[in-house]
Amino acid sequence: MSRRILPLIFTIALLAAATTPALAARLVPTPRATELPVTATNRPFLGAATARQAVDLRAAGYAEKEYLLSGLADIHDWGGIRSSNHPYVTRMLVRRPIDPKRFSGRVVVELLSAAGGFDTAPLWGLSSAHFLRSGDVWVGLTVKPSAAETLRRFDPLRYKLLNFTVAQAADCKADPANTDQGLAWDIIAQAGALLRSSSKESPLVDVDVRRLVAAGYAQGGGFVAAYINVAHDALRLGNGQSIFDAYVDAAGAVGAAPVNACAAPLAAGDPRRQVVPRDAPVVTVMTQTDAARTQWMRRTDSDAEDDVYRLYEIAGMGHAGPLPAGQPSAVDAKIAGLDASVDVSCTDPASSFPAGLAMNAIWQQLDDLLVKGVPLATMPRIEVGADGAVHLDALGNAIGGWRLPQIELPLAVYRGTNRARPDAPGTQGICALTPSMRRLDAAKLKSLYGNRTAYLKRFNAALATAVGERRLTEADAAATKAQMAKVVPQF
Repeated sequence: MSRRILPLIFTIALLAAATTPALAARLVPTPRATELPVTATNRPFLGAATARQAVDLRAAGYAEKEYLLSGLADIHDWGGIRSSNHPYVTRMLVRRPIDPKRFSGRVVVELLSAAGGFDTAPLWGLSSAHFLRSGDVWVGLTVKPSAAETLRRFDPLRYKLLNFTVAQAADCKADPANTDQGLAWDIIAQAGALLRSSSKESPLVDVDVRRLVAAGYAQGGGFVAAYINVAHDALRLGNGQSIFDAYVDAAGAVGAAPVNACAAPLAAGDPRRQVVPRDAPVVTVMTQTDAARTQWMRRTDSDAEDDVYRLYEIAGMGHAGPLPAGQPSAVDAKIAGLDASVDVSCTDPASSFPAGLAMNAIWQQLDDLLVKGVPLATMPRIEVGADGAVHLDALGNAIGGWRLPQIELPLAVYRGTNRARPDAPGTQGICALTPSMRRLDAAKLKSLYGNRTAYLKRFNAALATAVGERRLTEADAAATKAQMAKVVPQF
């Protein structure tokens, strides 16, 4: 896909309704990077081998390293700089092919979500298998001061240098006090610049980074949206090129993150909460959970040169998982002083809906766009009523949206929410974001599909159709076909 390369000095396009003043673009410096050693007693938080669901990177021909990044960052405001040259130190996890020849050319930089005050990697949890088989590099970047605080509790020595410190007035909503997540926009840009650079300190100095994608889920998605609106035009490489070639904002239901700790909260309908047109493709992904609460954020899909945009709403997908490969283990959560029990506090059975299959297809479509210029597919939106309720079919599954074969020919009813247990009322908010499912009994399956053989024949045909419509990758279709042949019961 052709991209317009902008000159180094230019001004920001005004946000939506021209709500902010213009800001001249600046050259982004590369930060310093220091590798952190790994031993049996000195290891990264949220490492692939120690997550709630471990991933064997070496078996896939991959290695993981962790780095401290350090530099100077400004605190942005809407259309300007609030204050400048604050020293920072953050951490970056890098998972890459051991053999440089296996590298696909694509790097996915996941802005780690810290809704609970600690780093999680939902996109890795959804798509790690796809990244590994594709030869992609995955990078996890800590962007919130509260997450850095948790890292220091987890290992005070390993993470003692982490620093988001900024002296703040008492009325600023900084968490923790005297820090500022507004440092994140320069940090994100500088991390991207390092990964693209020829610096000997770059973790990717030996490979050719051809496509750099910034992505995030939930709070991480909010950081992606804010970065696009605050920093995409303002922070550039030396040739005027944007730091990132594309963006994926997933499950960011409340829109862009606050621009800094002292900024006044944006109203729900403020255009600065929404992603506005830029000279890099943007994909927004919403779960079924989020679809009912994000109607005001919906915007029209576009293939304009400076506004390539898609909104995908995935029927059957829940906001809160399951994402075990992107969550810390119970042991590490306990070491960090976290409550690891919240994931088992809801009443209804946990959902096993394979939402990662849809995300994998989205990654593939985005790569086809960047490499081959193949336009992104357009998908229907989930049907939602004026009252915000998702429209359901006769079984109770969502109507419309990005539809995997598992929801076209369901063996269960998939809901985007759950219910708190009567003895745990404090978890209502968490359970409202946690997906649940109800399996269909044998009598219902028989009435819908006849028998197991007939079901599998129809399901395999649906797999082929989904591949043809780019809703599913060929690799995932083959794996799903083999899996379903084993797990579909007799009826």
